Amino acid sequence: MGRALAAALIGQGVCLPGDIYVVEPDEERRKRVALLGCEVAEQSSAELGKAPVVMLAVKPQQAQIVFAEVRPHLKQTQVVVSIMAGIPLATLRDGLAHDGVVRAMPNTPAQVGLGMNVYIADPSVTGKRLAPVESLLRSAGEVLQVESEDLIDAATAICGSGPAYVFYVAEHWMNAAQSLGFTQEQAAQLVQQTLIGATALWKDAGKTPAVLRQEVTSKGGTTAAALDTFNRCECGKHLQEGIVNAYRRAKELAG
Repeated sequence: MGRALAAALIGQGVCLPGDIYVVEPDEERRKRVALLGCEVAEQSSAELGKAPVVMLAVKPQQAQIVFAEVRPHLKQTQVVVSIMAGIPLATLRDGLAHDGVVRAMPNTPAQVGLGMNVYIADPSVTGKRLAPVESLLRSAGEVLQVESEDLIDAATAICGSGPAYVFYVAEHWMNAAQSLGFTQEQAAQLVQQTLIGATALWKDAGKTPAVLRQEVTSKGGTTAAALDTFNRCECGKHLQEGIVNAYRRAKELAG
C-alpha cells in the first residue's frame, strides 16, 4: 500500500519521485520502490526529519518496532500518517511521543487512483498542517474525514477490506460464466464491464442500490430467479455478518 500511494503521488504530480523518501527493510521491496525513482533506505535516518509528512505503512503487529525506529528523527512540525489497521491515535501519540498524528484507512484501488481514503486527525493537525495530508490522500482517490475513531475501524471493514469482497463475488461470478460456456478471458470481460457499468450508473443516477435493483428486476424474470436464490441462501445477511466480523477484528488489533 505504501508503494501504491507513492506511485499515486508521482502519477498525479503531487510530488517528484526524488521528494519521496522510503524506508523499507526488505531488499526485494526496496528494489521495486526504487523503480519509481524514490530515494530508498534500509533503515530510518535523519533524512526522515526533512519531510512534512511521514507515513507509517506497515502491519499493525510491527507498530512498536517502527515507533522506536522513527521517534528519534521526528520534528514537531511534521505530521505522521498511519495506515496501520486498528492502531488508535492515542497509541500513535504515545509510541511516537508526537502529537501531530493522523490515522487513515486507504484501500488497494489507490494503485489506479481510485481509492477510498478515510481519515481522522489529532485536533492539533489543522489548516496548513493538514493540507499536505489531504493532497497525499486525494492523489490516490476520494477522501472522507471523520470525527470518530470508531468510524475508522468501520471504514477498515467497509472499504479497507472492501475490494476483497468485490473480488470474492467476481471470482464466483466468473466461475458461473465459465460454467455456462464462456472462456476465462470472456468471463473476465463480462464481469469487469458489468461491475464498472453498474457502479457508474449508480453514481450518475442519484438513486439507491435498492431502487436500481428493482428497476432491473421483472416479476418472474431472469433477474428475479437469481435474486430469489440469493435471498433463500441469505447472501445479504451473511455479507453483512462478514463485514461486522471484519470491524470486530479491527477493534481486536487495537489491543
